[in-house]
Formats: sequence, C-alpha cells, structure tokens
Amino acid sequence: MVDLQESNQNSGRPVPGNGWVAGGTFFLVLVAYVSTSPGRIDIIDGQARYDVAYHWLVEGRPIVRDPWIKPLMAVKGVGGLSYSYYGPAASVFAVPLVWLGLLVDLPRGEPSRFLFSLTSAIFGALVALILYLFYVQLGFSRKTALGWTMVSAFATLIWPSSASTFDNVQHGFFAITATYLGFLSARRQSKLWAAGGGLAAGVLVLYQEYFLMIIPALAISTIDWEYEGSREVWLDQSQSKESRWDRVRCRLGNCSKHLSQWIRSAYRGHGAARESCQRYACFLGVAAAGLVLSLVYNDLRFGSLLHDGKLRFASQRAYPLFGNPLAGFLTILLSPGKSIFLYTPPLVLALWGLRRLCQRSLQLGVAIVACSTIVVLFISCIAFAGGDWCWGPRYLVVLLPLLALGFPFVCMKSRFRRALVMTIVAVGLMIQVLALSVENQRFFFARGLDDFFWAEDRWFYFRHSAFVARATELISLKDGVPAEAKRFNAIPNPEWCTYAILGPPRPRSQAPRWMRQFKVFYLPRPWPIWIWQVEPDLRPINMSAWIAGLFATALLGAALVHKGLYGS
Repeated sequence: MVDLQESNQNSGRPVPGNGWVAGGTFFLVLVAYVSTSPGRIDIIDGQARYDVAYHWLVEGRPIVRDPWIKPLMAVKGVGGLSYSYYGPAASVFAVPLVWLGLLVDLPRGEPSRFLFSLTSAIFGALVALILYLFYVQLGFSRKTALGWTMVSAFATLIWPSSASTFDNVQHGFFAITATYLGFLSARRQSKLWAAGGGLAAGVLVLYQEYFLMIIPALAISTIDWEYEGSREVWLDQSQSKESRWDRVRCRLGNCSKHLSQWIRSAYRGHGAARESCQRYACFLGVAAAGLVLSLVYNDLRFGSLLHDGKLRFASQRAYPLFGNPLAGFLTILLSPGKSIFLYTPPLVLALWGLRRLCQRSLQLGVAIVACSTIVVLFISCIAFAGGDWCWGPRYLVVLLPLLALGFPFVCMKSRFRRALVMTIVAVGLMIQVLALSVENQRFFFARGLDDFFWAEDRWFYFRHSAFVARATELISLKDGVPAEAKRFNAIPNPEWCTYAILGPPRPRSQAPRWMRQFKVFYLPRPWPIWIWQVEPDLRPINMSAWIAGLFATALLGAALVHKGLYGS
C-alpha cells in the first residue's frame, strides 16, 4: 500500500486535523484497553510495583512492606528495609492512579489496586497515538495512518500487554517516542527534538538497565543520512545475471563506501553530516540522565551505585540469570509455545514492509533493525527468555511499535495480496482476543510447574504451548465456577478481588487441585464480566459510573476522529 502525501514528507510540520485524529485514536484505544483489562493485579511482579508506589505515597520511601510479597519479591537494603529489585519507573508512573484510588479507598485498597492495573492500558493507548503521528510524518494519509494504527493496537501482542500489570508495553511507548522525536529532529534539523528523544530513551534505563544497549541504536533516528545514490542502494531492482548474493555484496559495499564518505564529511565540515552528529550526541547526552538517576536509585536502596538487587535476589532464589543462547533464540522466534510470530502474525507484514521503509527513511530502517537485533540477541541469552509467567514472549513487546512502522509499506497492488494481508490481520486479531479471555497463569498452575521451570528445561516451549492450550481453557469456561471456588486470591483477606493471585504451596504437584479454590481461574478475564460475581459493596468501583464514563469517552474519541478526517 503506497498512500503517500509527498507534500508533507520532508517538512516534518504538523498538518491541520492530525491532532484531532490522534487524540480521538488515543481515547478509542484507551476505552478498548481499559474495558479488556483484568481489573486486578494479574501477576506478582505488578503487586510488588504497586506496593512500592503505595509506600512512596504514604511514607515517602520506595520500600516493600506487604507481608505476602516481601518474602517473595524483596531484597534487604539500606537500614535493613526491604526494597524491590525493579527500577523505579513503573511504580512512579502508577503513583497518580494509586493516589486517586486512595481518595476513595473503600473497600480497603481495592480502588487503588484496580486503578493501578490500568497503568499499561494508558501507555498502550499512547503508543497508538505516537504511531498515528509517525505514520503521518512518513507521508501517509490520515485514513491509512488510522487504519494501520488500529492493526498495531488490536492485532498484535501490544493489546494483551496493555491489558496487564506487566510493564512491557510501557517500554514500547518510550522506545517509539524516542525514535519519533529523533526522527522529527532530523526532519526539522533541531537539537531540541533530539534532546526530547534522548529524554524518552533515558526513561527506559529506569525500567531495566539492559536498555542501555539499544539507546545508541534508537539515536540513529536523529541522523539525516541522505547522500547521492543512497536510495539507489536499496531501490535497485535490476535483474542482472549476477547472483542474489553478489548483488547483496555490491549493495553492502556501496553502503560502506557512502558511510565512510559521510563520516569524513562530518569530521571535516559544518554541513548536514556534522549537524547530524551533533544531534546524535545530544540524544545520547540527555539519555545519560536516565543512567545517572538509575545509579542514584541503586545507592538510595542498597548503598551502592552498581548494586540494583537483581544479583542478590537471584542468589537468594537460586536461579541462573543466563541460559542457552540457542534455546532462547529458537524459543522466542520459532517454538510453538513462545514464538513471536505465533502470538503476533502481523509481524510478518511489518518485516515485509521493512525494506520499503528503508527506501523512504534509511536512518529509521537502520535504527529499527539495529535495535531489534540487539534485543533479540540479548533476550536469547537470558535463562528466562520467555518472560514467564505470561502470555507470549513479552520481552519483545518493546520492539513491536518500532516494527509496526513497516505496516503501511506493505505492497497490496493485487487482489491476492490484499486478501492475504486482511487474512493475516484477522488471525492476529483473533489471537489477541483469545489472549484476553482467560487468566494466563492457569496454564502454568494446571501443570504444577516449579517457579523456575524455564531454568530446569530450556526446551520446555517446544513441547508445551499456552497458545495451543487456550482453546481448551476457553471452552472449559462454559462449565462455570467449581463449587469449592469461593474467593479471588490466596491471601487471608478473602474479600479482596484485586490482589494478585500468589502461587500454590509446595509440593507444586498439588497446584491443579489448589486452583479449584479460586474463581479467578474459571471466569472470563476482562473485569466487566467477572466483577458482577462480586458483591456490590465489595466491588472496587461504581459500575454504573464506569460504564457511563467509558461510553462517553468512546463517543468523544469517535467525534474527534470524525472531525479530523472530515471536518477540516
């Protein structure tokens, strides 16, 4: 599909009406994500981050005091206090939602936990907003940009990641925002925009330190990497008698030649190449602030700039940090249990359009390829490459908004290609709906798996698949809730329905029987369905007010999109 607005391609200036569509897209996607969220903290990682946010508010310190979470997820630090080994960002961004919940706080803690569970939904909607603006900057019409934004929002793993208390979609937001601002800095020849991109990239370090590796790759977006013959290197469609390998070698040789010329130009003069280097340096310089804050946060918790608690926690729980790189690589790309292509079929379309994206913006294509390569290789090396316990390879979600930039460049000139693209998108949408239907941890508990099963069996996902099991799990919902299932959580407060479900007692072989005590495993997952099983006085929210609010927000979003598409 090539629906380009060439007049806007090089200016990088806002177009009247785009703001309306972008705002409407945000509200529409937000309503969908909020409506399909679990409405409860769906993983123990989220419960730990919630506890940090809560105590930052009530005590002014990022400590963990929860008596059920502290033994499982905390590390002793300065003053003998317990701290989470996670970075501060996910808790900091959730503080406003927790604060709003505490204004009501009836039943005790339930509203704040409910609102906390919507943090990633907000970031997921922001991803859609940035992607729409990015598509327009790449020269696509509003309708085309809106259509592919919706494909990214609802046919990829971004949707279930936004409907979770895992923070991976938050990583994706800051990665795509950093790249977008870097891209604008190259379009507008502005160091200020480059600094904004660096600021967004620096936030990534406040989630996980390993994101330092991709910041130089994201910064490539600031480079105005246009030189005579650069497009021909990628556009060459000649059918010469040379082999494909010979043509690839020739293109790589031309790229190397032009790159060396570009570097010499940057070194010698004050032209476009020198300015690109200055923007690149500005991006990296501002991003370094994230590293500084991360080190300060380490010192605050553990009295050491370099100690973040992860190594100590790993030694306490006796699990390895690094595993078999080959097993990890094949698991996240090809296995029937965790392949990113299985959980996000439209990714094939993104890769299909990536070459044409490189033709339109070489620096953007290089940034995406470099970033993707670094993340995939690193995640392949860690023992828990699958990111368990979760649905799909969640550590790759950070790449999905970047790769989604390739969607609009898919060629759909023939009827067959259009039908193929629509089929792939429809399959992707169906898979994401399946992801949102049932509690994800049911798969793991039903098999009585140990906490660190992924370390004991590196090839587990070549024999087992939550994806394949989901159909059976979904069908089983028709049997209803077992008679012995009386509550939503395993802690001594049976009335709480928003608290994370903790693991079963040992031996883990008893987990399938243990599961039958809890409604959460036998009710459809989105909160608008299961929350009716809770007594009105014990619900974390006022259902009538929330339904009215979501409906009004959806109408607002639709009105803004209509105004942007047809009113200007």
